[in-house]
Order: sequence, then C-alpha cells, then structure tokens
Amino acid sequence: MKKNIFLIILFLSVTTACFAQKFAINATITGFKDQTKFILKDITNDVIIDSAIIINNKFGMRGQVAAEPHSYWLSATYNGKFYYVVLFISNDKIKITGDISDFPFDLHITGSPSQDKSTSLNNQTKALYKQRNTLVAEYVALKGDSATVAAKSKQIWHTIGKLDSIDDIIRKRFIKENLNSYTAVSELTYLKSRYSKDTLQKMYDELIPKYKQSEYGKIIAIYLKVGNPVKTGDAYVDFEAWDKEGLAHKLSDIKGKYILLDFSATNCGPCVESVKDMKLLTKQYPGKLAIVTFSEDAAKKTWLESIHRDSPDWLSVWDGKGDNSETSLKYGVTGYPTFFLINPEGKIVTSIIGYGDGSLAKTIKGIIK
Repeated sequence: MKKNIFLIILFLSVTTACFAQKFAINATITGFKDQTKFILKDITNDVIIDSAIIINNKFGMRGQVAAEPHSYWLSATYNGKFYYVVLFISNDKIKITGDISDFPFDLHITGSPSQDKSTSLNNQTKALYKQRNTLVAEYVALKGDSATVAAKSKQIWHTIGKLDSIDDIIRKRFIKENLNSYTAVSELTYLKSRYSKDTLQKMYDELIPKYKQSEYGKIIAIYLKVGNPVKTGDAYVDFEAWDKEGLAHKLSDIKGKYILLDFSATNCGPCVESVKDMKLLTKQYPGKLAIVTFSEDAAKKTWLESIHRDSPDWLSVWDGKGDNSETSLKYGVTGYPTFFLINPEGKIVTSIIGYGDGSLAKTIKGIIK
C-alpha cells in the first residue's frame, strides 16, 4: 500500500513538472551576423534567464519565469552597439519578428496579453521618445558663445518639457483605461509622482487584490507610506546605506560640499556612460563636490560588478532593496540615472533625469563656481 501511494505521489510530481507552464521565445530577426548572442534578463531581480545565438536570422529560448508578468530585457551587443527590447511577459509563447533597425520599439511581438498592452502603449509614445532623444543630442552638441548656447538650451528644454507633458497625458489615459492590469500598474509605478497622493491612494484602492499584491502594487504601497517626494528647493532627505566593505554611510556625513547624488543601476547603459562625466567632475571640483552613487540593483553581486567595472573614485552605496527602496521612492526616482545636486546648505539645487554625452558636466558647470 505504501509503495502504491509513493508511486502515485511520484507520478503526480512528474506530471505537474511536465505540464508546468513555461515560456518559449521564437525569434526571426534580420541584420545580425550568425553567432551573435542574445540574452534574456529579469530586470527586476537582475538575473539572466537564458541566452541563445542567432543562426540564419533565427534563435529560440525556453524556460520558466515568474507567473506574474513583469519586464525582461532581450538584448545583444553587435558591432559595439547595444540593442535591446523590453518584453513584458510571464510564461507565454512569444513570437518576435523584425530587423536590427526595429530595435527597440518596432519589432513585431505576439503571444502575450500583457505584452500586447505594453506594445499598444509603446506605439502611442515611441515617436515622442525619438523626438526627445534627438533634442537631447542637439543640447549636448551646442556650441558658441554663452548667450547663444543659453538661449538655445532654454528653447530645447522647453520643447522637451512639452513632449514629456504629452507623454504623461498618454500614459495616464492608458492607466485609467486599463487600471486593473499588470501593464497599467507597472506604468503607475513610474508615474506615481505625477499624481496627488489622494488620487494615487484612490487608484490603489481600486486595484483588485492580485494587483495590490504584485511587485508593482507593493512599490505603490511603499510610496504612499513614505510621503511626498522631494523636489528642487527642498532640504535633502537623509538615508543610510552600505559601501562594498559593509560600512554604513549617511548622506549627512558629508559636510561643507556640494553633493551629487546619483541613483544608478549596473546594467543601465546611460548610467555607464555617465561615469566618465563624474570622473571628470571629481577632478574639476576637488574639495567642492562629493559624489555619492546609490545603487538600485536588487543583487549585491551585480552592484559589486559595477564597482569593479567602473572603478569609481567616489562613494558607492547599496541598501539591498532594489526598486522597493524607500530612499529612491522618497526621491521620486522613476528612471536611471537620476541625479540630485545638493548645495552645502543641504538644499536640492537641481535634479537631472537621464544622461547624454557631456550633459551632466555641462549642467553642473553653471552652478558650482
């Protein structure tokens, strides 16, 4: 009898394993040479899920991920350039078709309801994204006398502000129309600071339990708990985090200097590019400027890899909470890199979202004398 029960349990275990839902990605993408390696990475938990090489324009991936949809990067480095697309999926059967020129927004992706919603939103906002990138590149390339550069800079950032406002309107409309969906709740985590706390609380209350309990719902709950994010003109908010040796540091430990607080992630391309600007700044403003990088990486190992790679000559700290860090939520961080410049009196002078070649040094140059 015991033997029969054991066999039944074994059969059920094997059957459950065999039929457990798994993801499958089948891609046909032209423009890459054979043997180019593609990597699928869990952005939230900073874990590589799978990798594959492309042969005759095709590759496939198989495996199992979380049942709850969230963001994964499918990426490749080719001819010195990084190509990526964000997949918003769970254990779905995904089909991807397109060309190298279609990265990151124009690939045809089917097979996942959450991805379909994400693609629908991307189609509404990608033109704005491309215009914004073009304008940032124009800003970085500005040359001439200071008055002319200042006038053109003002015009460019005024236009960027308009584009960002339109983008917010589109995304807010999408959230309202699709609130009880993983895609909309994910978007809400990025736009949470654009809502009043009362409005955000009401939207959170309208979520059904599975979305409240999702990783994105938890971020919103923590954000509601920590209160309004800081803004330019406010006093900085102190925090405690740890360096690579495990020693605790507070922002308040730094006295009598400007502080450049850098919210960063190891696998963020613009974050990596900004390192050269920060190294330049440490040489330009010795004794006047202290840089502190606050890592948003979920895994300590990944954060330490960035220190080994970038060799920062400034303080890099980590609190181990990733996107759920109360520090980053209190500073209203919605993307990487995000910088806050704090004056010696402890006031936030300016904040800078994103990075273009030379843009960080150029902005700070006008503030620190």
